[in-house]
Amino acid sequence: MKTLYLDAFSGASGDMFIGALLDLGVDIAQLRTELQKLPVHGYTLTADRVAKSAIYGTSFDVVLDHGEKDHGFIEHHHAHGAGDHQAHHGRHLHEIVDLITASDLSATVKRHAIAIFNDIGAAESRVHNVPLAEVHFHEVGALDSIVDIVGSCICLDLLHVDRVKCSTIADGSGFIEVAHGKMPVPVPAVAQMLSDRAIPVQQHPEVHTELLTPTGLGIIKEFVTEFGPLDAQSAVQQVGYGFGKRETGQFNALRAMILTTSQSQKQTAVGHDQVTLLETNLDDQTAEGLSFAQEQLLAAGALDVYFTPIQMKKNRPGVQLSVLVPPVDRDRFVTLMLKDTTAKGVRYTTFERTVMQRRFETVTYQGLPIRLKVATYQDIRRVTPEFEDCKVAAQKLDVSLETVMAAATALAR
Repeated sequence: MKTLYLDAFSGASGDMFIGALLDLGVDIAQLRTELQKLPVHGYTLTADRVAKSAIYGTSFDVVLDHGEKDHGFIEHHHAHGAGDHQAHHGRHLHEIVDLITASDLSATVKRHAIAIFNDIGAAESRVHNVPLAEVHFHEVGALDSIVDIVGSCICLDLLHVDRVKCSTIADGSGFIEVAHGKMPVPVPAVAQMLSDRAIPVQQHPEVHTELLTPTGLGIIKEFVTEFGPLDAQSAVQQVGYGFGKRETGQFNALRAMILTTSQSQKQTAVGHDQVTLLETNLDDQTAEGLSFAQEQLLAAGALDVYFTPIQMKKNRPGVQLSVLVPPVDRDRFVTLMLKDTTAKGVRYTTFERTVMQRRFETVTYQGLPIRLKVATYQDIRRVTPEFEDCKVAAQKLDVSLETVMAAATALAR
């Protein structure tokens, strides 16, 4: 399973998120191509790889032709002069939604982007006590903010991860200047957005500015499915940094990591837990389609996926697709099964189970590392060498696979 982990030790914003994903390898040329499907103009994307505090990362920005940035929320009935720049560049929420809906962006990008705009819009409406239809947005209506939000959805789509996890999110303290004057940190829109979901945010009193923006929080709320620290079962494959623009007095970046987790390499310390069995019967799916579904489900983190030949109505041969998952992931895998198979429904049951405690250790056989899976339960102990490591050793040493596996097992503590 491939996970994007966001280490938000200095908060999050739209440009930091995009910068971090570009630093992980998302192609800015692809981002530009996708953004051209959105019918807006008057901006240029910049992405510079620079060093801050001797650490290299990517500084991303949306440079507007007219040179100004967004100015935050204002009410629709706010008075403007005939040439007021803000009045020209703000948009109502329905205008933004119509803009995205009418574009040639993928359905996935459209859905996520509209959800983020709706979330921020609802918070602004609540904070300022006006109907959503009477709110004139600059935080989400200005051109650079539209590009930040839609661009974030595009970048994540291009990254091809199975899930997004995030650390506790840092924010600053004190007050900042916005369109309505001085506002406390977290800014009112962020505080309101935190009210409908349990999201861990920690203020840092030594930082006297905003670290978590409404756009940054909107992105996190839309994509993150779990909050917490790095776990021992995940291997870090890549690290990227997206730099923020504010001077905070500390290293201001969003760190993004690509983690991989194999269910076969997870350590377990509990002897009893629960597992949910999802099942569906299929009689109209091709063999290629079944293989693809199995690959997708395993890549998404299923504990096991297997097929059972069955006889269905009208004497049709079929297969029963069975998927074992942690109970907390039930709904996610139901969605995957309905998406990647011809199933019209999925049944499920949760079971108690007893599992052997599992840990990993590494031994050395003729100079080559071999990982061992050690499973124990009461006085039962079972050691299994990692097949891929044994295969590599057998090929390099020109000996049989059985020789390597037996020797590695004998070396186990």
